Amino acid sequence: MSIKEDRLKIILSSVAANFDFQKYQVRYRKLDENIENYFGVLIPITIVGETKDGEISKNLILKYPPDKKELRDADILEYLYVAEIFVYTVLIPHYKRLSKFDLCELFPECYYSDCLQYHEILVLKDMCCEGFSRCQDNQHRFLDSDHITVSLKSLALFHALSMIFQGETTLIDETNTMMPYSSTYPPKLMIALKNSLKNHLDLFRDTNHVDFFSMLNANFANIVNDTTAKAKRLVIGHGDIWKENILFKYENKKPVKACLLDFQTTHLLCPAQDVLGFLLVSKNAKTRRELYQYFLSVYYDTLQQTLFDHCLDPEKMYSRTDFHNDLKIVAPYCFITTNMSFSLWLGLEEDGLVKSKDICREESKKIVALSNYKEIMLDIAQDFVTFGYT
Repeated sequence: MSIKEDRLKIILSSVAANFDFQKYQVRYRKLDENIENYFGVLIPITIVGETKDGEISKNLILKYPPDKKELRDADILEYLYVAEIFVYTVLIPHYKRLSKFDLCELFPECYYSDCLQYHEILVLKDMCCEGFSRCQDNQHRFLDSDHITVSLKSLALFHALSMIFQGETTLIDETNTMMPYSSTYPPKLMIALKNSLKNHLDLFRDTNHVDFFSMLNANFANIVNDTTAKAKRLVIGHGDIWKENILFKYENKKPVKACLLDFQTTHLLCPAQDVLGFLLVSKNAKTRRELYQYFLSVYYDTLQQTLFDHCLDPEKMYSRTDFHNDLKIVAPYCFITTNMSFSLWLGLEEDGLVKSKDICREESKKIVALSNYKEIMLDIAQDFVTFGYT
């Protein structure tokens, strides 16, 4: 998909009208080419308009689907953009009404949206022009402890907003937009997750964790379904929280705030699923083992305080015991999703709808990638033994 010039003019005209611009000009800006976004084309623009108070500039991001027939034929793009637009146009406005804290740095502002098939688009505030940026250490996959900490605090605020919103579930039930995932929904995602796990099973035949990997493959459907059915609590969670879906604000070179992005996989899920999934893909094994309990406390303490601030009892809403019990329930599914995340990152996903950005086609590079992937997943499997999740 690409935006035709005449439609782009209509979109920008609508945005300009929202800002009360009498006249306006549009300037296109350069995008960081290192951004990993599998289902979105991002275009940064600046719209400069005249108002009764003088000239005003607004820095925006246009986001729309990539022009890939296989994604369109599989109905993936429609699902993703309906979910994300629902978050920006329905959920966040409700959250702003209910929240006792300012949300302007937790999410980007949305100025325009369209989820009509073949017309999907979002126009968002460019938070990179509001003091935020991608992780300044962008050479590594993993985040350091400071970045993990501020990210978990923002994630806790996001989950708390869902709990505060719990009395207004009719809106969600009527749309089914936020319905929980199951072993058959979304079908293409579930097929991709299972195939990614199955395709790498042979790598672990000679390891102490071969039975664990075989169990995951054999019980895939039950694992996915139990993640929802047996959890103590469901919230409207992010579903894909990792380094590329977070922007950071820095003071003295230290991250102090985290802005959450990309809500295409947002749905009803267990809060522990977001937390554990994030920690598995964002931290190397050594530091994760050393600071795991600390990270869990950072998340839960922020959640607890936010609920207190909104006159809600955390023990009734989601106790610390419930949270730790849920971590055990969601762990197998988090392992499966983490498996595909690292396979994608290391260039090992060659088939299916979700392929690696840079597929390892040279044999020497593929051998190294497979070795790295195997080491990472075995470290996580060992952590699960240590944490009591197996």
